[in-house]
Amino acid sequence: MRVKVVFFARLKREMGVEQLELDVPEGADVRTVAAAVEQKHPVSLKGCMVAVNETYATPEQLVRPGDEVAFLPPVAGGSDADAGTHCEVTAEPLRLATADAYLVRPEYGAQAYFVGTVRSPNKGRIVESIEYEGYGPMAEKVMQGAAQAARDRHGELRIYLQHRVGRLAPGEASILIGVASPHRRAALEACDQIIEYLKVHVPVWKHEADEDGEHWVDGHTGHPTL
Repeated sequence: MRVKVVFFARLKREMGVEQLELDVPEGADVRTVAAAVEQKHPVSLKGCMVAVNETYATPEQLVRPGDEVAFLPPVAGGSDADAGTHCEVTAEPLRLATADAYLVRPEYGAQAYFVGTVRSPNKGRIVESIEYEGYGPMAEKVMQGAAQAARDRHGELRIYLQHRVGRLAPGEASILIGVASPHRRAALEACDQIIEYLKVHVPVWKHEADEDGEHWVDGHTGHPTL
């Protein structure tokens, strides 16, 4: 059977392609797909997470003909839903005013925001830029999941989530999280809960250029790996 295999961040550069189609035996699992990739290409998938059809999966998950299997290195820490959630991966600059316009409503007496910006120096080295690369459709699903988890814990909320992709200079915003709630404490705690979740789970990677050259920023693996 034939499956579609997708690569991100360092894997895409090592492979020289973003995606390919691969023939694997009927009844193959993710680990079998990974082994077939490694057999044909000079790349190691050890330690990578995996997603099947834009949902995190285990190495033992079976795949079906036509499935999309994405291999994800550890991650460095748009749509509007009817439930009051805006989630978006974008190459455009992030604007607090846009989030504010979405969140401020008469019924919500509190708004809390978190904005993450490119830092320089970092670990004692001057940062020239960071290239953010993301798995857009899956990242937005993860963001929606983070928003729902915050509602499950804190009740009624209105939520605005954006993550930048592309090359950013020091001082530019890479992530924007805004939460509106009838009450201050819920807004603050939900905002903190969401950023802690996203920095582990959202499939976005950072390629940093500093005074010593270019390198991938070490990431996290919040799901089973190969």
